[in-house]
Amino acid sequence: MPLLVVFVSGNDAVIDTIAERRVSLVPTDLRAKSFAALDGEEVVLSGFKVTASCSFQNLLTHIYGLDLKNASGIVLLTDNALPGLVDRLGDVFSVNMFGAPEYGQNVVNLLQAVLAKALRTFRLYKKRFDDLKYQQILRLPMRNFASPEIGELRTACHDMMNRNNFGQEIEAILKRFRGRQQPKKASSRPATYLVDDNAKHFTLGHELHAQAETGMPPHNDLCIFGNGFRFGRAFDGKRHYNVSRDNGETIVGQYPDCHDVMRGHPVQTHINMFTNDYF
Repeated sequence: MPLLVVFVSGNDAVIDTIAERRVSLVPTDLRAKSFAALDGEEVVLSGFKVTASCSFQNLLTHIYGLDLKNASGIVLLTDNALPGLVDRLGDVFSVNMFGAPEYGQNVVNLLQAVLAKALRTFRLYKKRFDDLKYQQILRLPMRNFASPEIGELRTACHDMMNRNNFGQEIEAILKRFRGRQQPKKASSRPATYLVDDNAKHFTLGHELHAQAETGMPPHNDLCIFGNGFRFGRAFDGKRHYNVSRDNGETIVGQYPDCHDVMRGHPVQTHINMFTNDYF
């Protein structure tokens, strides 16, 4: 499965070097033995050249043109030629900042160093995401799970390669999330739930009886990407969370959906909610 890495830059030397060098820019130890250090996920590089007329939508079109169906993840590396990508795309892709090459700087050496740092950091994240007991935490619908840990998770995973110690930081946050896991008091079943500050109980179900809508409008590109990637790691968007309360309390109410529209939910017992917050 390809791990897609996109350099977003207005620098000609950066874009030209990626086109010329491709996979040889990946550090030798990471691509040795068919990318064994990345669990066999082949790094596929591309460059997106930012011009004066470029828009955010142009970048998304470039990403749509990649092998998304088979991708294990998407990492964006940006020199801020297209500002705001960390905030706009950081919940969906692994978006990281790097400094554009200065005059006379060896561009190959720079890109190799950036790639090494980005891929090694992303490897830490993907190891946790691929562990199912952590994946149900990392996939939580972030608009609807009310907790300070959601903000901490965003802070850690936005521009993750430039955190002082990402590995320790993500472990500490996951530990705090796990402290929210508990069974329902009113149930004799052994199931545990992630409980938010508003006493909503979340559990990632195995049912496939619901689907997240994809029609545009009302949905947009980030609604679609948000149900397939979280902080750069791909997941199966067919599964949803069951959101309920304890003691038979109603779940009827108003909740934000995948494009930040408040919608009413009329069913009393539970909500089928996807990772992108669609319900």
